[in-house]
This record gives sequence, C-alpha cells and structure tokens, in this order.
Amino acid sequence: MSAEPVLVVEDLRVEHPGRGGAVEAVRDVSLSVGAGECVGIVGESGSGKTQLCLALMGLLPPSARIDGAVRFAGAPGGAARAVRGERIAMVFQDPQTALTPHLRIGSQMSEVLVHHRRSSGARAREAARAMLARVGIPDPAGCLRRYPHELSGGMRQRVLIAMSLLCGPQLLVADEPTTALDVTVQAQVLELLARLRREQRMAILLVSHDLAVVAGLAARIVVMYAGRVVEEAPAEALFHGPRHPYTAALIACAPNADGPIPARMATLPGQPPGAAERFTGCPFAARCDRSSERCRREPPPMTAFDDGRRFACHDPLPA
Repeated sequence: MSAEPVLVVEDLRVEHPGRGGAVEAVRDVSLSVGAGECVGIVGESGSGKTQLCLALMGLLPPSARIDGAVRFAGAPGGAARAVRGERIAMVFQDPQTALTPHLRIGSQMSEVLVHHRRSSGARAREAARAMLARVGIPDPAGCLRRYPHELSGGMRQRVLIAMSLLCGPQLLVADEPTTALDVTVQAQVLELLARLRREQRMAILLVSHDLAVVAGLAARIVVMYAGRVVEEAPAEALFHGPRHPYTAALIACAPNADGPIPARMATLPGQPPGAAERFTGCPFAARCDRSSERCRREPPPMTAFDDGRRFACHDPLPA
C-alpha cells in the first residue's frame, strides 16, 4: 500500500429515516485503499456494501444521515462529491439501467469530458472512441452510434468502465460489476480491471457477494455483515485461514472448481438481520454454531493484528 492511501474511511455510519425509527444501513465501517491496490468487499445481499459505495460517492438521498470521516487522496471528508466522475468514479452493477436508454453511447460518453474537462464535442468523441478501443470494444466508432439496447450485457459493462476511465480517476468503485454477465464475459471484465490497475496504478474498491469474483483480483478482502465489518485480511490469509465464523461460512458455500462436485452444496441457514432490526450483541449470533450467551449480550470489539488482519468475534476460529 502507498504511504498515503487514496481512500480512508473511519467509523462511517449511514442511517435512513424509517417508520419505526432510524434504519442503520452502514454501522461504524472503517477501511482504506492504497494507490494501485484492489480491495474487495464481500458479504450477502443486504450487508451494506452498496450503501457504503453510494455514501463514498455522495449519491445517497438528502434524507440519509451520514456520520464518520471519509478522506479521498488526503482531502477532507466530503471531497469525493466534488471530484466525483473525475478523480473517483463508479461502475454500477446493472449496466442496463446505468445507461440512459434513449441516448446514443457517443453522446453519453462525450458528456463526461465536456462536463469535467470542458472538451469540445469532437475531441470528446475521439477520446471516447479511443477509450472504447482500450477496453476491448470491437468497432468502437460503430459502438458510439449505438443505443444501449443494441449492445450485449458484456459490451454495456465495458462501456460503463470506459466512461468511468475517461478522466483518469485515481479510484474506481466497482459495485458488483459482473453480476449480470455469463462466466466467460465475467472473466474478461475482471481481467480488464486487473490490467487497468497495473497500467494506471488505479486503486479499485471491488464489491461483490461472490468470493470467487474478488479472489483473483483483490489483495485484501473486507467482509461485511449487517452493515458492519466483521473481518479484514490479506486475500490469501483470509481464504486459507478465516477467523470469523461468517467468513468461514461464506468460503464453505463457494463452489470449488478444482475439487469434486458435492452431492449437495453447503448453505448458511437463516437470514441476516434487517437494517431496521435492533440487536445488542453480535449480529451473526443467531446463525453461528459457536455463539454463546456472551455473543448474544455483548457486541464483539474489533481486534487488529500486525499481519494486517482484524476481526470482531468473541470466539474466533483457531489460526
């Protein structure tokens, strides 16, 4: 990691107004991403991953309450909103809805450079064509003339990535960028992100519910559950020796392409608590086979170690 991280998040909380009181979508999340580093964020649906991304990008509704500190490239909190689209960019999980359906690809891409760089229409269009070629779009000039519905899911996702890279961002936030893609196109998109990270020393925050997606790209992995970080570790250490029971359960549920196919896939019983649900102890206690009365009564503190690992568990798995 670089001496000064590109992104630092400290004790971030996101609350939305609810009928029965505040709904806590993100609870005391802290993390950092260095230049040229890819950090993966994993967890089940509803764990707060997307809410975290939207908070970092300044895209939450005005009714949301945000506490904590977010510093981007050494700037004070809130600066991400001012440089959104230029120094920090986001790739959304559904390219079909992220692109404006009635505008041609060329118009949507050119608008980025006209707005952020004050480029002329002709220069912006040429830069858009060159970026489409860089991300592997065949016939990039022809792609500029098309509407989003005329492209495949993989092509639309590449267009979104190209749009996000037009201004040379220092940080790319990729929220489930391969969810709607088949496995072949998924591998191509992940390889594209890896190449861009190497070539541009661009930091990537890669969000997914699928551990396999982040396994080959992220150097560090942050595991979220019920809006909280429950474990963080270097990727290899996390996969070979998870300390939090939830992390171990996620790994056990992931298909193993190299081993024999089991008669029945492993599952994690129960459901994560809702954002509006209140609990006094560990949020994973109701689903954990290691839980005790202490787990249900006291929230586990986050314990950090010199090897870059941290986790919040009263009874962690052995090292």
